Amino acid sequence: MRSSISQTQHCKAPVSTMPIARLLRSMACPVLHTRLSQACSDQFGRIPAAAWLAARQSSTAARNTLAGKNIFQLRAAVETVEAATQQQEQPQKQPQFMSLPTSDESETLLRIRHSCAHIMAMAVQRLHKDAQVTIGPWIDRGFYYDFDLATPLSDKDLKAIRKEMQKIMRLNLPFIREELSAEEAEARIRAANEPYKLEILQSITARDPAAPITIYHIGEADHPSHWWDLCAGPHVASTGAIQPDAFELETVAGAYWRGDEKNAMLQRIYGTAWESAEQLAAYQALKAEAARRDHRKLGQELDLFSIQESAGGGLVFWHPKGGIVRHHMEAFWKELHLARGYDLVYSPHIAKVDLWKTSGHFDFYSENMFDQMQVENEEYQLKPMNCPFHVAMYKDGYFSYRDLPKRWAELGTVYRYERSGTMHGLFRVRGFTQD
Repeated sequence: MRSSISQTQHCKAPVSTMPIARLLRSMACPVLHTRLSQACSDQFGRIPAAAWLAARQSSTAARNTLAGKNIFQLRAAVETVEAATQQQEQPQKQPQFMSLPTSDESETLLRIRHSCAHIMAMAVQRLHKDAQVTIGPWIDRGFYYDFDLATPLSDKDLKAIRKEMQKIMRLNLPFIREELSAEEAEARIRAANEPYKLEILQSITARDPAAPITIYHIGEADHPSHWWDLCAGPHVASTGAIQPDAFELETVAGAYWRGDEKNAMLQRIYGTAWESAEQLAAYQALKAEAARRDHRKLGQELDLFSIQESAGGGLVFWHPKGGIVRHHMEAFWKELHLARGYDLVYSPHIAKVDLWKTSGHFDFYSENMFDQMQVENEEYQLKPMNCPFHVAMYKDGYFSYRDLPKRWAELGTVYRYERSGTMHGLFRVRGFTQD
């Protein structure tokens, strides 16, 4: 997440790794703490299946208690109020929790999700004969597949694809791995008229001519529903190993082939898959709760910040209420660094492009930098990083080894070129402040 304030990697005090929820709790904004700390909490860990993170409203007395105190007094006051409130509350039955593992945390779910991607591609090509397939990997809690289709897919199409996937699952067709030569794989791909798969194969052999080439079949070669894909695996044993009511197709999005805007625009179908219908229901409830607490929605409702399209996408405007939240966070950050022996520095927002060529950013990072501007026949660059400025300041002085280490810290605002399709609230922006 590219937030306005990032945590320092140098300070080792416990408070330096304080989660954002605790920081918000330490401020004189109880309602902001309740709403925002829940929005920033771990949304995908162990999830209550019976009671989904019910929101608590802070009392007027709590707000009065916090008025006019500094950040350390605020923290102590909030903890005192919360402790008193907890003593008054009646003991409640603990909710039951359901684990929702990522693909990295569960080999079984990884195989299920990867296999669902193949089954989805098979279903799409059965329903849309002109569809060409590209890639279909598993992701943290689901899968996706990119298709080249002449007509846009709708929610109605997703329902039909899901129903076709369920039919394939009930057929209980085996997943069969086949290793073959690159020449044989190329012949089959050309016969199937799959240009994207051919490009993938060529990139594999260009990288490593001796790389093993594998195909995964769904069903025996002579089965009327047989389908295959160029793939390294792994997969479940058969389509019947996936519960037909434990997966869902979620959204359709656009995606450039290989992430390059110069290439064809594809249609990407996202889905999620689980071991049981109960896990799927828990995940969907979690997503609904996360949507209710979406920081973009809360930012507007609480009048914290806005992104004015008239000024340009990805540029954040902090409103007075958001400004005071940011002020407290920055004040905490500064007090912490000063207490740990850091000196505060400030640097410009632009510099001559030569500085970025010297640092190497221009050669290796230019696609994420804004275009240069002409100032009196010289090229200047909006800064994407703070570090070259700090190096320039260091070079301006004379230091003995006895002076080291030099501890300098800055909350520097940087600017990076993000494509319009990648920006998302405060998560991906074009201007942000970082440590």
